[in-house]
Amino acid sequence: MKKHRVAIIGCGALAQGVHLPNAQKNPRIDLVTVCDINRPVAEKCCARFGARRAETDWHKVVEARDIDLIVLSTLHNIRGEVIIPALRNGKPVYTEKPLAPSKREILDIVYASRETGLPVCVGHNRRSSPAVLEFKRLLDKAWQIDQATSPAVDRSAERKKIAEENQLQLLMRVNDDIRSWKSWIFRDEEGIFFAEMVHFIDLALLFNRSRPVRAFAEGSARGNFTMILRFADGSMTTLFHTMIGHFDYPKELIEATVHNVTVAMDHHLEIRQMGLKDEPNLQTFPYAENCAWAKETGMTGYFHEIAGEYKRAAQTNEKPRWLNVNKGHYAHLDRFLDHLEGKGENPNDVDSAMAVNLIALKLLESVRLGLPIAIAPEDWNIPE
Repeated sequence: MKKHRVAIIGCGALAQGVHLPNAQKNPRIDLVTVCDINRPVAEKCCARFGARRAETDWHKVVEARDIDLIVLSTLHNIRGEVIIPALRNGKPVYTEKPLAPSKREILDIVYASRETGLPVCVGHNRRSSPAVLEFKRLLDKAWQIDQATSPAVDRSAERKKIAEENQLQLLMRVNDDIRSWKSWIFRDEEGIFFAEMVHFIDLALLFNRSRPVRAFAEGSARGNFTMILRFADGSMTTLFHTMIGHFDYPKELIEATVHNVTVAMDHHLEIRQMGLKDEPNLQTFPYAENCAWAKETGMTGYFHEIAGEYKRAAQTNEKPRWLNVNKGHYAHLDRFLDHLEGKGENPNDVDSAMAVNLIALKLLESVRLGLPIAIAPEDWNIPE
């Protein structure tokens, strides 16, 4: 088994909650260095997660000869200035999303990856969520079929099909709770609109089969907004985001309809479908590994477990434990390790991430202007 000598740059909440624990438990990773501008934080993470050394200067990290792979977990205002030197020092990079906050910086990263021949993987980790992978499998199957299972009421024999019956209608609902957000999000020019919505724009591009042509967003870029993406074949994606929800209510609901098949993915815990024969109508998925205390699965089980946890916490005078779900963080990095070993595709290369980020910037422009914005070929495709 190949050991990848890894450095993690940025030791904030995401690194401490996700990337550092995942690196520690992955037998394919040798955690060489942790790096943060705050030395006490770097040293604390070094000791806690078993790295060989702590650094405060990322330049030393990207130049070090005993490191094979950089995992970049800083805020998105520090991307190209780290990624490009890392690539030029012979090191592939796994970077958190978004790829970068400006078109110029995004293109510089893409060109550096192409020039060096070294891959960059972007942390749109929902591509590696077990529930999302199953959702996509069912959706791909729905795209292929000519006829879904018959409904209770069916008058289709009385008419010819119309064009809209070959389109995808995709709805994504994101329930968020402003009380859980860190303060930097309110100082950042792009805010939650850019930093988080790239996840769902990425899924919209992954699930659709034609190119996006128009973007529209309405609401507050700080959190309460609706995005609409229109595609060349007439398909539509609608993304609804609220920041005034409850943190413990299920966050993500995705529902797709195509060829009279409906597939829904609820909070990475449950998939429901109607219209595909020989496929189960309901599937459930496990919680995150650190939530082994929860036994009941699926959405009904989730609410039972949450209710029980609030009751337990009240009786013991403790804070309720967070019931976390598997959004694919561990698998996404592990799939990138496979790619580095020549065993599979990059789960999210810079070309696909580039399109996501450029479209996110278009949507940000739309919400500020209150107008639809055209998406041109140069917004999703950069020639060699």
